[in-house]
Amino acid sequence: MIGKAKSISHGINNIRYITGKSRNKKHPELIYHVKDNLLPCRLDAQGIWDMMKAHAPMVKNVIRIEISPAKEHTEYFTLKDWEKLWDDFVREFDSMEFKDKHGNVYSHRTNLAGSIYSVSLHLESKSGISHLHAAVCRKDKDGRTNNDHNIHLRAQYAAERIARKRGWTTAAETCRTNADEVARELTGILCSMPSWSWNDYVARVRKKGYTLEERRDKKNVLRGYTVGIGDVIYKASELGKGRTLMASKIETTWNRLHNRSATELKQEENKVRRRLQRVPMQT
Repeated sequence: MIGKAKSISHGINNIRYITGKSRNKKHPELIYHVKDNLLPCRLDAQGIWDMMKAHAPMVKNVIRIEISPAKEHTEYFTLKDWEKLWDDFVREFDSMEFKDKHGNVYSHRTNLAGSIYSVSLHLESKSGISHLHAAVCRKDKDGRTNNDHNIHLRAQYAAERIARKRGWTTAAETCRTNADEVARELTGILCSMPSWSWNDYVARVRKKGYTLEERRDKKNVLRGYTVGIGDVIYKASELGKGRTLMASKIETTWNRLHNRSATELKQEENKVRRRLQRVPMQT
């Protein structure tokens, strides 16, 4: 399960998006209201925004949150199940505080549970994965500011905790599995290349359906690259054992793979040659 969070200044745009009132949502009929907190009934997007803006007159006055469980874990979910998932997430999110090595708290707990928020379920997405969107006011009901320090980590850790408690696959585990599969694909591409060429490698990777973005310095020297599939982007250093697919090592990796093959071919050639040498010449 993946959890994302960020404090934003364009709260009205976010609220319109999650409630299906944005022009950018192609299928608003696939959006379902899940829960509101500390809000009057049946407020529209503008009404929710006005309440948050009045309660938290600050630049970044909204926390944008997205929760995306794996498709197989929510196949039979009802709206009540989604609501419970949100409540579990809020509880885990609010329970976290970050301490330094001396035990001193440097990032205090939040109070999303005591804040204005609106949550919606989106069934339509490119990935086909149903997910929750929420807009949360930066100030709680008592006027205290919800801490946004390390907010992305709070969301990530909250999602990981829920996944473990429910026996679901965590995002980190899924990411590692996917990274291993990408590494196998890239290694296969290297094995299929008859000669080493960076441009050929790039073309073959993209032909497989991956994105590949280069990182070059001012002298146009290749310093690194990333490979992506869907919304997931991997640095080359994150792929394969021993970082053998990094830009600085990939040609050596190709040579190693093909030298091994060349050695095997040489051994076969030597066997054939020895057999021919044993055949008597016809006169």
